Amino acid sequence: MSEDYKELVEYLDGKFNKIEGDLSDFKGEMMEFKDDMYKFQDRALKDLEALKQEKAIADEQDKRKTRVLQVHNNALIAKKVLSDKEVTEIAGLGAF
Repeated sequence: MSEDYKELVEYLDGKFNKIEGDLSDFKGEMMEFKDDMYKFQDRALKDLEALKQEKAIADEQDKRKTRVLQVHNNALIAKKVLSDKEVTEIAGLGAF
């Protein structure tokens, strides 16, 4: 009877060794996948940072353009001519 157990143990040992090898291969593939995901995430965050900076610049330019239009509109309503102060303010904004 111990001979039967010996065959069974050898058979199961072979199966477990195969499973262990498969898991080792899987672990290596998962580590590679993880590295790829981190690289992708780093690139995405870098691109996002660039987009945030562009958005901030565009928002600031929009504010300046809006202020220029407000100054012009106020001048048209008040006297139809820009005062020296208004011209200086518009020049300082550098919106266009």
